[in-house]
Amino acid sequence: MLRSDYAATPKTFAHIEHNNMTEDTAFQADTRRSAATAQPPAPLQELDDTSKRFTWRQVRTLVISSAGFFTDAYDIFIINLITPMLGYIYYKDSDNKMPSGIQGPFKGMVSFGQLCGQLTFGFLGDAFGRKAIYGLELLVIIIATINCATAGSAVEGVGAVGFLGFWRFVLGFGIGGDYPMSSTVAAEWSTVNTRGQMVAMIFSMQGVGQIVAPLVTMVVLAAFKSAIEGNIDNLDYVWRICIGLGAVPAIATVYSRFTLPESPRYAANVQNDTSGAKSALESFPSSRQRRNQTRQDQQQQQVDSESRDKYSHPYEDIQMDQLAAGEVELHHPGSSTRSNSNMKQSGMDSPTLVPQDNRANSISSAKTMTSQDLEAATQRKSQRQIRHENFQDFLHYFRKWRNLKVLLGVSLCWFFMDIAFYGTNLNQALILSSMGFAPENEPPWNTLFKQAIGNLILSALGAFPGYIATVLLIEKMGRKPIQYMGFIAVGVIFIILGAVWHPLQAASVAGFIVLFAIAQFFFNFGPNTTTFVLPAEVFPTRHRAKAHGIASASGKLGAIIATFAFNALADVGGPEGERSFLPGVIIIFGVIMLICILFTTWIPETKGRSLEEFEN
Repeated sequence: MLRSDYAATPKTFAHIEHNNMTEDTAFQADTRRSAATAQPPAPLQELDDTSKRFTWRQVRTLVISSAGFFTDAYDIFIINLITPMLGYIYYKDSDNKMPSGIQGPFKGMVSFGQLCGQLTFGFLGDAFGRKAIYGLELLVIIIATINCATAGSAVEGVGAVGFLGFWRFVLGFGIGGDYPMSSTVAAEWSTVNTRGQMVAMIFSMQGVGQIVAPLVTMVVLAAFKSAIEGNIDNLDYVWRICIGLGAVPAIATVYSRFTLPESPRYAANVQNDTSGAKSALESFPSSRQRRNQTRQDQQQQQVDSESRDKYSHPYEDIQMDQLAAGEVELHHPGSSTRSNSNMKQSGMDSPTLVPQDNRANSISSAKTMTSQDLEAATQRKSQRQIRHENFQDFLHYFRKWRNLKVLLGVSLCWFFMDIAFYGTNLNQALILSSMGFAPENEPPWNTLFKQAIGNLILSALGAFPGYIATVLLIEKMGRKPIQYMGFIAVGVIFIILGAVWHPLQAASVAGFIVLFAIAQFFFNFGPNTTTFVLPAEVFPTRHRAKAHGIASASGKLGAIIATFAFNALADVGGPEGERSFLPGVIIIFGVIMLICILFTTWIPETKGRSLEEFEN
């Protein structure tokens, strides 16, 4: 029999067992508690520390993601300057111009590829994890870019432009995959007060790509000037070099993407792997140093606690199987003389005497329950389990109007914005020609060089400053105010620009360029950037990449419509190629911008809010 002044119940031993729980179990419990309170689990609290600015891990993530996005933007916008060269080389019988029936599909191939890539990589990113997928899209971009630069023609049938169009579709597939992957990776590695700025910086590389593309074109044209003036077919070297150079930054960063650790938020919130989240954060020097110090402090506290417990619990070293077998007896120091009557007088219950066989069963049950709880709390989800649960939860999550409304808001804003954005930017050379900046009655080299200068001017005066303004002000103004301001400004300017197109062009080409540049400024200090940032913030981790992929694919659908329809719509009411209805098209774009104000109201503001607030 076991004698004691207190009941040696299974609860006592469960408490002893609980004291030996691992650190991971504590974090798992913290994860479950945080789900109800919208507080980040312990490994993620460092990411939501509002006192932090940019850290080394953010700088590294920024460089890795930005280099890839620069390649994306460069490859997208270089086509504006390449298409006129292709006209001089392959369409001499068509007045040195690519026919509008071919030009539309040719430019639209990259957008169609982007749409497919955004949906595909968005779903893959959530199903297999960020680490498993991030880098594959850049590998596709490298392969496609090299094949674009070396595109040839068959002896009969498909020509160089046909093969170039195919590889631009593949290129678009890789570029599209970079949208949901880079945005989610950047958002999930950022601190709460730098997240918008971080994602906006990555997207601002589109502005850098817009500037570098005409600069590279001008340099290569200058290098081949005498050769082109001697034989126009030497432009074949120029366009291939211009495209091929786009692969350089991608090649330089692809290895870094493959070696980037798993996103700590995906590890903790989706994989149920807090140890993986901690390891990811500790993989950066500054974070590792802080964690080492914290670990040393915890170890010292554990030693102190064990030292105290050794003297306060005389039965610390007794094994449970010894208790069950009756090999030891529990004696409370100085309690042998205490009587039951004294205990009753003091309000205490009599000692509980538990038979040996019953106590053994109780101890075994306590040990079994504790082991099961530990296993359930620390078990890491497999990717197969995640994929099985994720699709069902996706349907359940967006079945609710409050969640579907947000997805529709970001998707429709991106859809209508890209109709106007790509309708004007992918045909910037045509707009510059209409403005008189790239006269067609000059020699080919002069025309191409001036078109490159015109693209550079519009990008440097309007587009690039708009990106910079967003990066500097997005954490101060918020996402939605910038988006509202951009839609209103671009809408009004486009309506005015379309209404005075011909009079203003005749009166002052410089004034026309300035007005168009202002519109480009508010495109980028506005919805072109915020439509990329918001989908990376307003959805839970388990659906973030998919939702961003759906929103960005909606935008590319708008780009496809604009690219295919722009050339045909601009020729309404006049001879083909004269762009007689171009002012009317600009007015239509302005009206579309104003409509997007309504859809912006469906999107929540994310300034200063932790991503954990959107987990449930």
